Amino acid sequence: MATPHAGPSHPSQPQAAVGTPQQAAGLAKRPAEADVDAVRRLKHPRPPLPPPHVLQSLVPDSPAFTELMKIEQKLDWTLLRKKAEINDALGRSTRVKRTLRVFLSNTVHDQAWQVGESAASAAAAASGTTEEKKDETSGDVVMGSMEDKKDGEAEGEKKDGEVKVEDKGAAAAGVDVNTGKGVAGWVMRIEGRLLDTGNHRLDKQKRKFSQFLRSVVVEFDNREAPTFPEGNVVEWHPSPTAAPLDGFEILRRGDANVKARVVLHISHSPERFKVLSPLAELVSIREGTRAEVMAAVWQLVKASGAQDKEDPTIVRPVGGLEKIITHGAEGIQFHQIPEVVTRCLAHPDPVVMTYDIDVSKEHNLHPRCFDIPIEIEDPLKSKMATLVQNFEGQAGTDIVKLEDKVSELAYFARDLKQKRDFLESFAQSPHAFIHNWLGAQARDLDQMLGYQIGNPASHGGSVREEDLRRSDMFRLPWVTEAIAIHEQKPRQQ
Repeated sequence: MATPHAGPSHPSQPQAAVGTPQQAAGLAKRPAEADVDAVRRLKHPRPPLPPPHVLQSLVPDSPAFTELMKIEQKLDWTLLRKKAEINDALGRSTRVKRTLRVFLSNTVHDQAWQVGESAASAAAAASGTTEEKKDETSGDVVMGSMEDKKDGEAEGEKKDGEVKVEDKGAAAAGVDVNTGKGVAGWVMRIEGRLLDTGNHRLDKQKRKFSQFLRSVVVEFDNREAPTFPEGNVVEWHPSPTAAPLDGFEILRRGDANVKARVVLHISHSPERFKVLSPLAELVSIREGTRAEVMAAVWQLVKASGAQDKEDPTIVRPVGGLEKIITHGAEGIQFHQIPEVVTRCLAHPDPVVMTYDIDVSKEHNLHPRCFDIPIEIEDPLKSKMATLVQNFEGQAGTDIVKLEDKVSELAYFARDLKQKRDFLESFAQSPHAFIHNWLGAQARDLDQMLGYQIGNPASHGGSVREEDLRRSDMFRLPWVTEAIAIHEQKPRQQ
């Protein structure tokens, strides 16, 4: 390493290599104090890492570090380029068309025909047992009078009546009106799923049926209170904390067929709107996203020349725009166009499906399924967003911490080199070192206190009196230029 020497031939070196007495005393700092300085440097912003050639001059035995610096620069450039490409892709709207298939069905329980079949099967089993017993005892009966037969038949009828009453009581004992156990009823099911497209990347991500719905409304006929206290309308709205669902079940009491009307409000991503008249006739769009409608309105403004010639920020009611602009207005500001367009947008029409709930079958399925075309964001965008978040998350924080640590070590090495040069210059020539050190301190003190030559107006206020005592000062190139300017002043006057 080339060692700089203090002296007149190196006027700038003493100021760079010379330190204050506090710097000389800093060599004896304890490790704890050094840690405090490191924390202080981390809290305050530091200048960027020195260039590789400066680092090599500070630490010449670090070729591996220089090579790592080149690799890091190349890696940083690649990561920034990829991150910019991902952010650009996330900014563009990429939609995929899919089909949502909906199924409607219902099941019944405790209906009259179901209870009758159960009672009939139980009675058949009981009668079979009685006949077997009669067959076993018929061989013992030899003869009997008609009265005995009549008495026997009466007793048999009485016993049968007792058995029937007991059966009805047992059946009635199994019905609980409060909980609905044993009461005739039905369950309506609304289920849906996305159809596969054959694209493994798109079909790999599974989403629940409720994630495609903004709300569900089911209306039933002939179920008014007080006969049916549950009411005839059922509504569902998504909750941020609720888990997504594959379908819905509606449990109701009843033993008669019911007509149902299912209304599905689809949740589009990005959100779609229905364009109302008269804007729909002007832009020829019945339904679309807000961005699509705004783009169509902008094309209409350019095609009709509605922008004012003198002030382009004003849009005149011409070319059909007078139908959506307030009547009597001479024009609107350009930034008011989104507000005007929003007044002509509404939620899209819901999907309406009708279904007849049949209680005469154990399980009834609608003969048709309903296919609803929808548009969703490309699943790849969520992965790209996750990648960017991970890069800016814990991994990015770790990288920043490591870079701060490298910068801290590099500047720590620079401080050590300055202290080493300070002491080495003092050891080689103490007299010259102290002389130059005092001169540097005097110049620094003059600059801090603002001490210049007597009258700043006459001397410019930028030259020190000590420098004027040196003859070398007047052999510099600025002397010729100063003389020329001084000679021109009388002529101008």
